[in-house]
Amino acid sequence: MAYQATILNVMIASPSDVAEERQLVRDAIYEWNAIHSKQSNVMLNPVGWEHNVAPQMGSRPQEIINNSILNDSDILIGIFWTRIGSPTGEYVSGTIEEITKHCEKNKLASIYISQKPYPDHINLEQLQLLRDQKEIWLKEGLLDFYDNSLSFKQKIKDHLSVHIQKNEYIRTIVDKLNTTNTPIESSTKQTIEPSDEMIQILLNAGLYNDDVQFLRHLSGISFHVGKLSMALKDGRELAKWQDALDSLVEYGLLNNRGNKGELFHLTNEGWKAFDQLKEQQLEK
Repeated sequence: MAYQATILNVMIASPSDVAEERQLVRDAIYEWNAIHSKQSNVMLNPVGWEHNVAPQMGSRPQEIINNSILNDSDILIGIFWTRIGSPTGEYVSGTIEEITKHCEKNKLASIYISQKPYPDHINLEQLQLLRDQKEIWLKEGLLDFYDNSLSFKQKIKDHLSVHIQKNEYIRTIVDKLNTTNTPIESSTKQTIEPSDEMIQILLNAGLYNDDVQFLRHLSGISFHVGKLSMALKDGRELAKWQDALDSLVEYGLLNNRGNKGELFHLTNEGWKAFDQLKEQQLEK
């Protein structure tokens, strides 16, 4: 049954030594969505510089990242192990700048520090900077620690559930923006009960005036529109988003720009549906 949900962007912030954990956070978010999204009316969208930032000149690299994804993020998950990261010119590292600016807006930030054994080759200066920063954080809030990938992934899912239910900042957003299942009217005046995936595609395509990309590779599907970007490898997830895309085309809200079924744009009726969704959110 179709339902509507508030999309919350989750910024994944970390230095370069925790690449595995960055992917684990994405996996944990996708699994959380599959289990809890319908019940909570919340859809979490993981974002990070490696997937959601395009090359650009004219500003500090970190400033580009901030403007592209950090400023629009509602939740930040910070991950550390042996490094604090490279300086930005204004802060000791890009990750520290992201966390600091995010917290200055009273948004939700959760910081995790790995206690796995250190690798053979380690930058002692980086490690000491991280230890110093950890002491500062311990005076300002609650950190969490993990020693293996399995426990880390489970912590992410468990803690997201707690935050979605109890965090004041998140609850304010959800209570204000969540919409009820209000139907959309298509060009043929037929009533459409849009799925959450259909709503996300329409909102991202309209808000960012962006095409929908559904690119097929040997390893799976790369799906991108606006701030929504993911690699679809799991059969269930792939089927869900493919069905949403097919439905939008069938209802005349999206149009296939080529003959490969990989690039789509909003039709005139699609823009009307987008405007209707925006009005519904503003009314709430």
